[in-house]
Formats: sequence, structure tokens, C-alpha cells
Amino acid sequence: MSPEIANLVAAAREGDREAFSQLIALHQGAAASVAYGILGDTHLAADAVQDSYLKAWQRLSSLREDNRFSAWFMQIVRTRSLDLLRHRKRKAPESAALDEARDAHRAPGPPELLERMERSIRIREIIDELPADYREVLLLKHDQGRSYRDIARLLGTTAKGVESRLFRARQALAEKLKNLDGDGMDSR
Repeated sequence: MSPEIANLVAAAREGDREAFSQLIALHQGAAASVAYGILGDTHLAADAVQDSYLKAWQRLSSLREDNRFSAWFMQIVRTRSLDLLRHRKRKAPESAALDEARDAHRAPGPPELLERMERSIRIREIIDELPADYREVLLLKHDQGRSYRDIARLLGTTAKGVESRLFRARQALAEKLKNLDGDGMDSR
């Protein structure tokens, strides 16, 4: 971890809100990707990240090593996201379906654009069917463009562990995508 982050953590621990704001800015993209990877919903992901910022600020004094801030904060984001996911699964099926319909709604366009959008929606649905840890690592690698080492630091694992998880995630995704061009889109 960079000395800059360690210095910001130390300053934030002393009550410096500007230092904490800088920490937030440095981790915002990764936090959003992790939350979205678990939740698959931009609004819930934003809520999870916001809640995580508050919890991190309140519990900053419990962080033992300033150089572990990134992994510590990402664990807070993951935990809060999983809590929201469990809560969402307990929602009434009708309200969950309404939420999904609202999130999936797109303005109609030319036939090609519509077809591309339907395919994108189906791919997102397939990704959402993957286990949360697979979605998380796929989004950090392909959406955020992060290195294995960086992902390992954020998830509190090794680069080899990230490589292995990413391989399994890609295999699972490829298996689910096989049917997309076959009968998947025509039968909808």
C-alpha cells in the first residue's frame, strides 16, 4: 500500500474529515464494483457503499494496521452488500420483480439497438446468476481493469487465489453463455 494511504488513514483517525474524503475518493470505484458485483443493482450498491463509508468512519479506530485499510474497507463493503442481498431475497417476490422490471427498462430504439440491449440484459442476468465471489472478481478485473495483485489486496487474498477464482468464474460464465446464441434469445 502506498505511504499516501497510510498517511491519510493516520490523519483520518485523528478526526481529519478531508483525509477521510480523500480515502473515499481513492476507493470509490473499487467499492462500487464490489457492491455491484454482489448486488447487481446500482441503487442498492450505492446504498451499500454509502453505509460502508459511515461504518468505516465510525470504526476507524479499530483498524490495527493503517497499511491494511484497503482490504479492511473492502471487507466492510462486502459484508454490507451481502447483508443487503440477504434482505432483498426476503422481500416479497412481487416487489423484487417490480424492482427488476424498473432496472431493466430501456427506451426502445431501432431493431438492432433493441436486440443488442436485450442481449446485454441477458448477459447481465447470466452474470447475476453467478456466485457473488465470481461476480465480484469478474467486475474488478474486467469492469475496473485491476491487476491480480490489486484485486488480491482488495479482497484480502493472494494473486494466485484471484487467478484461480477468476478462472473458475470465467468457466462458469462461459458455460452459461453457451446457450445465449442458441435457444436462449429466441425463446424469450
